[in-house]
Amino acid sequence: MKTLLIDNYDSFTYNLYQYLCACNAEPPLVVRNDEMTWDKVEGLAFDNIVISPGPGRPQRAEDVGISADALRCSSKPVLGVCLGHQAIAHHCGAVVDLAMRPMHGRIDRISHAQRDLFRGIPDRFQAVRATTPSL
Repeated sequence: MKTLLIDNYDSFTYNLYQYLCACNAEPPLVVRNDEMTWDKVEGLAFDNIVISPGPGRPQRAEDVGISADALRCSSKPVLGVCLGHQAIAHHCGAVVDLAMRPMHGRIDRISHAQRDLFRGIPDRFQAVRATTPSL
């Protein structure tokens, strides 16, 4: 499986790169968000897209570059991390804004219904909150 990893100029991108190398049969194709147009990227061979973290806001075209084009034009599965996740939410119509009370780094108890992504994970566990913008 070949992953397109869109780099929004964040150092965590290469942590994602290493994770994707461990999961997939081949290394991901890394493209910076302003390196080439979406028309050129779309012609490359890949099966899914990961949009990396980065500085800025998903509403600002210059902050997300081709990430917005990928969301608008591609039918491939997409995973977003931090700014990438916010870009997906923004694309789907969610309001992405600063949280009334920043929670970055706070430890909270997570409770869920054992469905989908959380299946097999204990119902109550502690996790660190890692995003200040609110969706």
